[in-house]
Amino acid sequence: MPKKRTAKRPAPSLRKILLVLIAGAVCLLGVYRAFDWYQGEYLGNTVGAAVKEDLATARALYADGEFESARELLLPLAQRVTSRDLADEVYLLLAQAERATGDLRAAADTANRAITTFSDSALRPRLQVLYARCLDGLGERDAAVALYEQVRDTAPPELRAPALSGLAAIREAQGELAEARELYRQAERDAPWGGENWAEAVEGLGRVNVALVFSPVATDETRVYTVESGDTLTDIGNKLNVTQGMLERANNLQDRSYLNVGQRLLYTAKDFRIVIERSTCRLFLLDKNGIFKVYSVGLGKPGQETTLGRYKVGNKQKDPTWFKPGEGPIPFGDPRNELGTRWMPLIPVDEGLPRDLGIHGTIAPETIGFFSSSGCARMLNEEVEELYDLVVRSTPVDIVEVFEPAGAQPEGERPSVDQQA
Repeated sequence: MPKKRTAKRPAPSLRKILLVLIAGAVCLLGVYRAFDWYQGEYLGNTVGAAVKEDLATARALYADGEFESARELLLPLAQRVTSRDLADEVYLLLAQAERATGDLRAAADTANRAITTFSDSALRPRLQVLYARCLDGLGERDAAVALYEQVRDTAPPELRAPALSGLAAIREAQGELAEARELYRQAERDAPWGGENWAEAVEGLGRVNVALVFSPVATDETRVYTVESGDTLTDIGNKLNVTQGMLERANNLQDRSYLNVGQRLLYTAKDFRIVIERSTCRLFLLDKNGIFKVYSVGLGKPGQETTLGRYKVGNKQKDPTWFKPGEGPIPFGDPRNELGTRWMPLIPVDEGLPRDLGIHGTIAPETIGFFSSSGCARMLNEEVEELYDLVVRSTPVDIVEVFEPAGAQPEGERPSVDQQA
């Protein structure tokens, strides 16, 4: 039998081939886009959410002082974070935690890696300052100064403040106190009021200001008094409107030191005023340039709140006796005497203010910074002794709820007072 012939299929046309290729390409593109979305959106969002959660936990640990725990959480986080917006935050906090644990080299390496990787990050100035502080701590001072100066010259004021404080600290360590003071002062003005950078600048400014006023080395503000026949330190202080303590500290003198006619005494005249901010338990010592120093104080507890108003400093006392209302005099050194080593009565300027308030030391240093007194402003003994040697009688004192830099200067009478702790 003859073989059955199979009909040949016609060859596919070019048009069909093109259609098949196009359809395949579309399918591949869809698969690629789906995979890309899975990686970029779904996985990215999932990882990003986990990173945000871990970052928030690390921040809380850091804020609570658990620096090592924060570091342990952040180390693997830095390896897996994919979001550019979160990575620089992770690296910054990791470097901060490493520095807080004392591992300056690791902190420096982390900060430097972040600076290099995220060159356009908004956090770059903060990373540079942190890197500079690590380098300074490692003894690489020149490199630290270069970084601080770069931030100072390029960053906006609120971000350059910590760089200025870093430069100031280096000048302070080198004994260049006048230069350090100007840098701290600029940092205090640039930093947002009351924030961490502001507090750092204010602390440094106060430390340097006090050192300059009490310095036995002449400064640009120092004046010289030549001792005359019959002079005593008390007489000279009254004549110059400075405290005897300032004269003693600036000239390495002791109480009741013998003075020689013609002896030259250094002193720094200051028109101080004090503002006590009740809401924050802070005492601001101000001069013509603004903030001179800020102290933490204990103020009146609930029910015995420190009374707002205008006062001025009365007759000051060393090693004071406490005239406790209802109990009579309690001498200095008695464990019941809560006044510490110094007493500065506050004389009312406005009508209706209490006459038993004052600024004094304490036998309970743990109460400083809290609403813990019966109305007075209590301070650490070493700090009230410092303030005692800075301010003269009649120095204006404003007690306000919230400090306003343009506060009024009080005036008024100076009657006698009883004392309240």
